[in-house]
Amino acid sequence: MRKLKRIVVGIDISEKSDNVLKRALMIAKENEAELFIAHAVETPWLSVPSYFGSKELVIDIEGIKQTIEKKLKTLNKDNKVSYMIYVKEDDADSLLLCAAKWFKADMMVLGAHSKTKDRKRFLGSIIQKVVHQSHLPVLVVKNNAKEVYKNIVAPTDFQVQSKQSILFVKNIFPRSKIDIVNAFETVYIMEAPYATMGGPDILEYNTVAIASAKKEMKKFIKEVSVKKGNVIDGEFDSKAALVNYINKDSYDLVVVGSRSNTGYGSLLGSVAAYTLREMSCDVLVYVP
Repeated sequence: MRKLKRIVVGIDISEKSDNVLKRALMIAKENEAELFIAHAVETPWLSVPSYFGSKELVIDIEGIKQTIEKKLKTLNKDNKVSYMIYVKEDDADSLLLCAAKWFKADMMVLGAHSKTKDRKRFLGSIIQKVVHQSHLPVLVVKNNAKEVYKNIVAPTDFQVQSKQSILFVKNIFPRSKIDIVNAFETVYIMEAPYATMGGPDILEYNTVAIASAKKEMKKFIKEVSVKKGNVIDGEFDSKAALVNYINKDSYDLVVVGSRSNTGYGSLLGSVAAYTLREMSCDVLVYVP
């Protein structure tokens, strides 16, 4: 697993961006990485000059850079993390994806937005587009960045992408505890005319399947050198069962593996998209 050297950080200039910067600085400091901090100024179309007397909108690029610089000087007091600041008039998702390629980044850090006063988090369209098209891991920060991640959980389907995501997280967060969880979907007896097999057959299938999942888990945690792995009953909805299981515990980061970057449907089945939307803690989507 290669060393984490360069991180692209997408921010706005609101107070909420402080947590994104704090988290990025923590990761950069722990891995001796550089930060490329990108801010896109998206000009409202109504402000564009027209032939009907509207005034030209002047964007103070230098003023925005100075505001970001001021934040960084406050948060990076020991000057242990080197960084660059880039501000440009552009669509945010386009700017971030281009910056990642230009900077040869190893990871991106973005911030979710607050939907309501109770600070329930949701994903904006920018994050959805970036995660959808990214060719590198994307960390979505949803909560206050008070300390380094201590408790990480990785939902798994035992495939190679899941394994890679766990090894990546172990590499960049070496002091964190990592748990692994697999949600087993139980087959339930259905009433005729929809039933396709008898009750005893279904019970036998479930017994064999869960035993197989536990065997796979035992082998998997040995391969990734993680101490704890758990197989849970996914009942009728394995995605919801995973979210409930994770939200009940004190996890501060969830990592999910991506099979490709061709769409949400390819992200560990549909688990990643659901996790990004519903999980209350920070989420890292790992793209090989």
